[in-house]
Amino acid sequence: MAERNTKERIKQIALSLFREKGFENVTINEICKASGVNKHTFYYYFKSKDDLLDDYHEISYDIDTSSFVEILNAENFIEQLWFSYKPFFERINDSGTEIARQLFIKNLNRDVGTFRLDDKRDSMLALQQDIIKKAQAAGEMRNMSDPKMLLSLMHQLLMSTSFAWVMSGGGFSFEEASRGEMEVLFDVKAELRKAQHINLDGIWRNWDRDGRRRKMREMHKHCHPRRDPSEKGE
Repeated sequence: MAERNTKERIKQIALSLFREKGFENVTINEICKASGVNKHTFYYYFKSKDDLLDDYHEISYDIDTSSFVEILNAENFIEQLWFSYKPFFERINDSGTEIARQLFIKNLNRDVGTFRLDDKRDSMLALQQDIIKKAQAAGEMRNMSDPKMLLSLMHQLLMSTSFAWVMSGGGFSFEEASRGEMEVLFDVKAELRKAQHINLDGIWRNWDRDGRRRKMREMHKHCHPRRDPSEKGE
């Protein structure tokens, strides 16, 4: 129990520092000092700073019992579909833009499956396809394209919008923008639309240009990361 508590304390303090200062600006020495442990203890639990983010590499789409009940009790099929993405939005919002940025960098260096649709998500995809079919039959969504194709496009929208959200430093509501995109993609009938008016085109146009260039340089640099000076042997 004590070991698990120590490991979790180190991780949570490190994540807090990453969000506050940026991943590349936080050293292992700083994490150790804030956590009240020495470097030997840190390396007992983690191989590197990057190892602290392992729990974030896979964004779960699984839903617990209470969330499943919430889906079933939703007022219409559009809300059922929206609630099915709740675990995804909760994880992204919990991670914040800095940790999400590191996930993009990690997957550019080596695909760790964060943004991949694979067998682990088959049960959720089957549920979502069934909801889409029912929504189409009920006239709640008027895009009658193949449900599997619609889900693939929705997934791509979520990934691209999350990238824009990271690059803008959280300059807009990721969840609200995604809701608007979903309503447009599925052609949800007007009375079921809930997204506030968001200039989706502006998400990509209105970034601060200097800030965008800086973030792109940082992402390029971290695709070929240098070791932390406080790592072993340095």
